[in-house]
Amino acid sequence: MILLNFLPILTFIFIYVGTGIYFSLSGIHNAFYQLSATVAIIPAIALGWILHKGSTQDKMNSFINGIRHPDIITMCIIFLLAGAFTSVTNSIGSVDSTINLALSLISPKFLLIGIFLTSAFISIAIGTSMGTIATIAPIAAGIAYQGVFSPVIAMATVVGGAMFGDNLSLISDTTIAAVMSQEADMKSKFKLNAIVALIASAITIAILLFTQDTNVTIAFKDYSLILVLPYLFLIGLALAGINVFIVLFMSIIFAGGIGYLHHGYSIFSLSNDMVKGFSSMHEIMLLSLMVGGLSGLANKNSKELTDYFARLITKFKNQYKIAQLMIAAIVSIFDILLANNTIAIIFTGDIARDIAKRYNIPAHYSAAWLDIFSCVFQGIIPYGAQILLASSIGNISPLTIIPHVYYCYILAIVSIVFILFNKPKTN
Repeated sequence: MILLNFLPILTFIFIYVGTGIYFSLSGIHNAFYQLSATVAIIPAIALGWILHKGSTQDKMNSFINGIRHPDIITMCIIFLLAGAFTSVTNSIGSVDSTINLALSLISPKFLLIGIFLTSAFISIAIGTSMGTIATIAPIAAGIAYQGVFSPVIAMATVVGGAMFGDNLSLISDTTIAAVMSQEADMKSKFKLNAIVALIASAITIAILLFTQDTNVTIAFKDYSLILVLPYLFLIGLALAGINVFIVLFMSIIFAGGIGYLHHGYSIFSLSNDMVKGFSSMHEIMLLSLMVGGLSGLANKNSKELTDYFARLITKFKNQYKIAQLMIAAIVSIFDILLANNTIAIIFTGDIARDIAKRYNIPAHYSAAWLDIFSCVFQGIIPYGAQILLASSIGNISPLTIIPHVYYCYILAIVSIVFILFNKPKTN
């Protein structure tokens, strides 16, 4: 019975990934674009509907509640605003100018590391990986197409840096959800999380140093400093702690103003480019809504899963360490199923808190593992919002990005090693 709860999302993965592999083996170009993810998820939703307990009205309510969950709606609005900002800045020439400025100032040997650190810094500041990817990915993609490194590596590095901040930021939804659900101290959680994350980031930087071709000659064109201002404006607002929606909206207006001052960019051009940006995000936004609906259908069955995991832990000898690994496993599974790290934490918060109390695990430890492992898998699942946004901006398949998000894999390994060999002070 437990496996029935996993079948809908497994169905989606089987159809989407399976067709991509089939077309790849058949030698078809853009194999993973032959079947849209928004179509592949429909059978999964149908199966989730069938398996969901209750009347037709109960199923519909669960589906709609999943779609309108605040985190899902938040992602959709960020998608739209990010698309508009990208379209406007590209139209006025900000992307090209920023790329050429970076190419003229930074040694090719450290460009990839610079992208990772910049993504991490901005994500910590604004508390959202989505806003970070929307800001940095267009610049990283432009640099990549200069031949310094592949677009795949560029997008994967942006995602890794974005997940670093999403996990560590004090204003991130995942951090707040993890701390509140575990009744933990924010400062203690941050200190523990920072130790693990900084070790993982140092290893990631070492890997990135040897990833790109450092002997390549970079060709850059003239640039205008005034056209770089929209990105500096956005970063400045983010550092000021302003809400990400306000940051993106004000940055769009500011970019339009810069375009007007620089070459007479009109309000009608701004309007048309915003619409183009909105349109470019329709498929991703629709998929996010459908994933939210699927998670809503799975919500009613989640208690069976949490009870099952609580009983399973008693079968092991070293229960103190296994309990921490079990917390990590539970939130990882739920993030894979729900494709939303905040919702995964909300779903698993109660069972994680019960496990932590039963085995005398400090609350900030369980909060840290919830946050870390939800972000690890959110950064590597092909149907997650972060990978989808990065692949859309980079015009590449989501599945090509996944193997190169080094930070997420390293973060998971470092965390597991920490759990196995560290003995924290108990409550």
